[in-house]
Amino acid sequence: MKKVLLFMAAAVMSVSLSFAQEDAKAAAKAAKAAAKALKAEIKAANNVLREAQGALNAPDGNIDQANALIEAAMENKHTASNPDTWYTAGKIQNKIYDKENEKMYLQQAYDKDKFFGSLSKMFDYYLKCDELEQIPDQKGKVVVKYRPETSELLSRLRINLVSGGVTYFNENNNEKAFDLFSQYIDVADAPLLAAYNLMETDTLIYEIAYYATLAGLKMEDYNKALQYVDLAMNKEDIAQKAIEYKALSYINLGDTANWINTLKVGVEKFPSTEYFYSNLISYYNTNGNTDELMAFADEMLEKNPLPIFRFVKGFVYQNMSEYEKAIEEYKVAIEQDPNYTGAYRNLGICYCQLAQNASDAMSNLNIKSKAYKEQKEVVSGYYRLALPIYEHLRKIDDGTDPDVRSAWTNGLYTCYYMLNMGKEFEE
Repeated sequence: MKKVLLFMAAAVMSVSLSFAQEDAKAAAKAAKAAAKALKAEIKAANNVLREAQGALNAPDGNIDQANALIEAAMENKHTASNPDTWYTAGKIQNKIYDKENEKMYLQQAYDKDKFFGSLSKMFDYYLKCDELEQIPDQKGKVVVKYRPETSELLSRLRINLVSGGVTYFNENNNEKAFDLFSQYIDVADAPLLAAYNLMETDTLIYEIAYYATLAGLKMEDYNKALQYVDLAMNKEDIAQKAIEYKALSYINLGDTANWINTLKVGVEKFPSTEYFYSNLISYYNTNGNTDELMAFADEMLEKNPLPIFRFVKGFVYQNMSEYEKAIEEYKVAIEQDPNYTGAYRNLGICYCQLAQNASDAMSNLNIKSKAYKEQKEVVSGYYRLALPIYEHLRKIDDGTDPDVRSAWTNGLYTCYYMLNMGKEFEE
């Protein structure tokens, strides 16, 4: 019985070894077939690339055919990682670009979208080519073949991205305008163009950042509007509007914290610009945050004792009905800036409000009493103080702000009436 069992075990083992050998042969055969198929795939992919190159370089080559072939090569996993693929793609777009450019030069009808579209793609493809060239080969070596040629070409053609952006911007095609402006900015610090140090030498980039911001605003895409606005803020003559657009973008995105911070930056850099401080004042006043507004004014005065911050303090005191304190702040603001129309306007309002308060206090007094006459003189005294304020405001009004005219018109009307100045009142 024991011999039988041993025999059966040996037989089973022999069968198992036989199956294992068959499986190994099958696996080896499948691996060989897969390797052969992969080799065929790679060869076919490379053939497509070579066909595209042939169509591009042939004297009578079909550029559309070359473009279709290279698009297939760019999508194929076997050739998509080959710098030659992207270099060829860039050359094809360059040829398309040159053809449309020649038409434009000869004042013939040209395809604007094809012209600027091929330019944009040329940048994309050559940048991709350069990126792939920086990857070490199997021996760990980096072989750079195309950078000298492509970097020189792109540095020369880069300004035409601006031309395209401006063309589309003027047509209100803000999406295409933004894309071209964006590309002009982004490629400035690409490794391919590093030798030109464009972020340091290209001063036009700040203005293009400004127009990219405008394009984003016109599309009501506020995230795009914010994308380059900080860059635009570096150019002195557009920095003020850039900060305004930054604030506008944040408030439209519902980001109140960044909106306030941006307004504060605007007030600090451009204290005479009403947009910044008027929005801050309105926000703090509407939300009852007078302490924060006062703290902000004090903080700014420590950094830079400008009249605007005195005005802000005066405004806070005025809203708290502390008119005497407000008057002192407005007077300091006027001493610093004798043409500060806002300070004159609010100073006059404070005197008139004190006159009104003094007049209200007369309601319980006997009109024949001494106290009544004294109080009446107090009321007139405040109007006499307000009168020269409004007269001066009228004198310095340049007619550009209807609120200023409204302020001195109503102020003088009230003062002349309350002081019984009939001739002036009629005028």
